[in-house]
Amino acid sequence: MQTMTILKQQGHILVLIGNNRAIIDTGSPSSMSPALFNFLNQRQCPPTNIMGITPQKMSELAGIRIDLLIGCDILSQHTIRFRWRDGLLDAGDDIPDGPISAELETLMGIPVFPVTLRGQLTKALFDTGAHLSYIDPELVERESPTGQRNDFYPFVGQFTAPTYRITTALDHESLEIEYGTLPHSLQMMLGMAMDVSDSSAVIGTQLLETFDCTISWTRNRISWQRK
Repeated sequence: MQTMTILKQQGHILVLIGNNRAIIDTGSPSSMSPALFNFLNQRQCPPTNIMGITPQKMSELAGIRIDLLIGCDILSQHTIRFRWRDGLLDAGDDIPDGPISAELETLMGIPVFPVTLRGQLTKALFDTGAHLSYIDPELVERESPTGQRNDFYPFVGQFTAPTYRITTALDHESLEIEYGTLPHSLQMMLGMAMDVSDSSAVIGTQLLETFDCTISWTRNRISWQRK
């Protein structure tokens, strides 16, 4: 097993690769980097951009320095454990599953897992590139927002999202998570991903503040352990 130190920046997960800062993004099917790099003893040569979006553009939108992005095309070659509260990321086939375990489903490599929202069993996409989670607006259409948060999407730019506090449970372990709803133009794109994966939410790094998460694409398992 190999362990890397996590740099927590505005709810994002970054690791140092040489002098470069790499964002670990399970919400991206693809990786990008301006140059070759080594990750977990493997040489990687991803494209320099994703549909015209570069690490420099992501840095400008996020307000933090991002030199490269590691997505599911690379992450899926490993078993990964996120230990947010310890500030560590583990990788290795010998990492055991956590006590709350489920079959891993994927959408273009992006993890999809079972979750209960307000007592209703559904699914969610797990996106470690997201500091704010998002929910199907139909689940909160009769409610008034509890707040609002600023966020960005690389292909659209920055925006402000209304937010809602929603009880969220993994098995019988529950917590409250703040979810946003997206502007209409983005919701159409997210809605398609939700429809294809039969999901009701995209959950980001807020979940890691309470649970360690192990994702094994090779074992087809995703598991959690409350910290």
